Amino acid sequence: MQTHTIHPAASSDGHRHYHGKGIVHSIESCGTVDGPGLRFVLFMQGCLMRCLYCHNRDTWDMRTDKAQELSVDEVMKQVISYRHYLRATGGGVTATGGEPLLQYEFIRDWFTACKANDIHTCLDTNGYALHYDHILDDLLDHTDLVMLDLKQVDPEIHKALVGIPNTKTLKFARYLAERNQAARVRYVIVPGYTDDDRSAHLLGEFIGDMENIDTVELLPYHELGAHKWELCGDAYKLTGVRPPPKETVLHIKEILEGYGKNIIY
Repeated sequence: MQTHTIHPAASSDGHRHYHGKGIVHSIESCGTVDGPGLRFVLFMQGCLMRCLYCHNRDTWDMRTDKAQELSVDEVMKQVISYRHYLRATGGGVTATGGEPLLQYEFIRDWFTACKANDIHTCLDTNGYALHYDHILDDLLDHTDLVMLDLKQVDPEIHKALVGIPNTKTLKFARYLAERNQAARVRYVIVPGYTDDDRSAHLLGEFIGDMENIDTVELLPYHELGAHKWELCGDAYKLTGVRPPPKETVLHIKEILEGYGKNIIY
């Protein structure tokens, strides 16, 4: 395994002071839904969005009693032990969360180490980039695939669903297109928020000309993370909302295919 040198970010430019370690919520050694093949998945702590359907509610706060601080070398020791399984399935590593871009210095360093060891890298993000600088570019230069959550293109519906505007996400999507960065869009079908024709057409119109995006992954809403809200002392506001019927998923698939995108679900 090649070793990796940490590049701390300067604290004078408004960045969170970076000590060469990432704040990690949890690790999944053989994930199957976070990118192609088997994935070593690092769930990062911290997220500024407040999605009503969030199934990782316990990742919102940057620091909790259960979070652990890990160095790149500590993570890479685990990654290397699974390397042959990952490669055999066309897999690799995925940074998710939470929102990994909130700790983009660490993800940059980790992905750099992965690429030095010929390991496929995937960034699963909601696009909440706080800084557009050489660190972000270096991170993306070492990213093989970006899976971008485009929750809703309509700004008002997005705010009702997520709690904040979608300005940063749409800006990041455009930036990926400018870079011609290989990306896949993930779209969660939430009844009452994103399951209508207009929302699907808005998404198709937004990404239709983005040649870097060839695939849209449709993810039907589910309640599997609802119990975490109660554990965190919060009320789950979508109680009683049922997953969308298959007919709805297939209808949205047909709409988005009309914009020239490959659809998986």
